[in-house]
Amino acid sequence: MVHRFCAICGKPLEEDAPHFGMCLECYVKESPLFEIPNHFSFRTCLDCGKYSIKDEWIEPSENNIYIIIKEAINRFLLKSLYRKGTIDLNSSIDEESFNFSSKDLLKSLEMVISGTSKINKKISYQQNVKVSINYELCKNCTNLRGGTYFLSIVQLRVKDEVNFYKIKEVLDFVYTQVEKLFEKDPRQYITKSVDEKYGVDLYLSTNELMNYIIKILRGNYHFVLKRSKKLVGRDIQGGKNLYRQKALIKFIPIRRNDVIEIEGKDYIVESILKNKVILRNQKDEKLIKDFSFFFGENLSIKHEQG
Repeated sequence: MVHRFCAICGKPLEEDAPHFGMCLECYVKESPLFEIPNHFSFRTCLDCGKYSIKDEWIEPSENNIYIIIKEAINRFLLKSLYRKGTIDLNSSIDEESFNFSSKDLLKSLEMVISGTSKINKKISYQQNVKVSINYELCKNCTNLRGGTYFLSIVQLRVKDEVNFYKIKEVLDFVYTQVEKLFEKDPRQYITKSVDEKYGVDLYLSTNELMNYIIKILRGNYHFVLKRSKKLVGRDIQGGKNLYRQKALIKFIPIRRNDVIEIEGKDYIVESILKNKVILRNQKDEKLIKDFSFFFGENLSIKHEQG
């Protein structure tokens, strides 16, 4: 019977040796199961916990630094190994390697990356990786802290001081809905609000938020909408003009059962449709008016009590 010996250390080779001329220990040393850099560095946002190594910021499954570190390692360092599907991988944190900043932020640590071949369970490998964490603010959180960034404006207006109650009512409704949206998508927020003569201007982080506010208001209020946009620059990479969009929302100053005086006759607001109002007088005469009619300066409106 011919005996084989390891070409590196000289030990007799077993029949199931992974390589014709090397024992298991020498084979793993000469041909490691995987090779990854000994140092890995990434960025994480101080406020929201998103992480990145280039331009794109990734939302973590949980805003916990240890979970963020593992997710960053898996996404950026081990992704190609996972994609091959030939190795069972596991990563663990060496708690004794923790290094904190003067502000008690975890700056660096050692991660232990271990793997086992799915083809031959005897073949395994382990490597330590030093992980450096750099803290900064992502673009969205920078804008939030600055409080000046906006892409669109929603202008909420009423006809006169008598209807100011509606502005407060609408603002309470809008802020409640936007806060719920922000919890799902942190890109959507109201940067600031500015009081105007007959209403308020809401400065918004995205054009999508402007459209969302218009949509939810349409389901609860009646108003005239006018859109406009202003050229504010150009996207050099995309080759497109950049516009700041604006939506003027003027709430009609009437409610159902209000009384409107038109040409000496009193008409009751019978119903308010999508963009028209149905009026009827005591003689059962019917009038149909567009929303714009009710913004006339000399219009006499007697509001229903209650």
